[in-house]
Amino acid sequence: MRCAWHDRPSVPQADVLPGGTLGSLLDAGVARLRAAGVRDARRQAVALWAAVTGTSPGALWLARDRQPAVGLERLWCAAVDRLASGEPLAYVAGSAGFRTLELTVDSRVLIPRPETEGLVDLVLAWGRASFGAGRWGTAVDVGTGSGCVALSLAVEGAFGRVLGVDTSPGALAVAAGNIERVRPPVPVDLLCGDLLEPLVEGRVTAIVANPPYVAEEEAAALPVGVREYEPYEALFSPEAGSRHTWRLLAAARTRLMAGGLVALEIDSRRAGRAVEIAAACGWRNAEVRRDLFGRDRYLLATKE
Repeated sequence: MRCAWHDRPSVPQADVLPGGTLGSLLDAGVARLRAAGVRDARRQAVALWAAVTGTSPGALWLARDRQPAVGLERLWCAAVDRLASGEPLAYVAGSAGFRTLELTVDSRVLIPRPETEGLVDLVLAWGRASFGAGRWGTAVDVGTGSGCVALSLAVEGAFGRVLGVDTSPGALAVAAGNIERVRPPVPVDLLCGDLLEPLVEGRVTAIVANPPYVAEEEAAALPVGVREYEPYEALFSPEAGSRHTWRLLAAARTRLMAGGLVALEIDSRRAGRAVEIAAACGWRNAEVRRDLFGRDRYLLATKE
């Protein structure tokens, strides 16, 4: 195989490719990404290299002058081309970091983001303040996707059980793989269905969600990597991005125990609207919290 952007033929029958080095292969990939307009091309190339080779970035620098083994150039070229086409790095690499976890991701699930890590922080802080050293009961992660929120709550919190709910069988398959990968200390069970409808047990302690909140008419303004690769149903919500937030806040009141928490990630541009929706659903103590970037990003309310 020969990359169109890498002027060096491969020799499939040899143990190594003649001429060139691992360093030159990386540099050719960086040049390809820069030509395609990829931001932070070298940083992304190094991260992609680590994923393709299963090594650390530091290992590359120690082996820069070595020749690549047979098959590596083919894998590298294919991965770089995917990244150059606009596909997100996490999907090309097949994994993404979230808080203390490294999780498998693909186009069936949203890519975990730092803003959602902040949502987990708020839930953990609430649990510690509310229960101290005791168990925190059951948490429900609605729209679990990769399982990043559910698994973080199970690993870092003191919930006795965590439920992850999603309408997508594909997303639930990814989450199931991540449960097996992480092996959390408490049960994390998956349910297929719409929002809180699959719950069959009694009232729960916390309902947490990063629901779809982008208005459908805003699709054209999203980055290509988001608009064309991430799952539509996990991004967009009708009624100017508010339908899922409204339905969650309405349903949560009937599924939470007294003193229980509902915590949602929201669109920072429509935080005021989210508070209005909460009030209309009977939440009298709803408050908005900011993310690390200073944007109104989270809606928290407790059941009286």
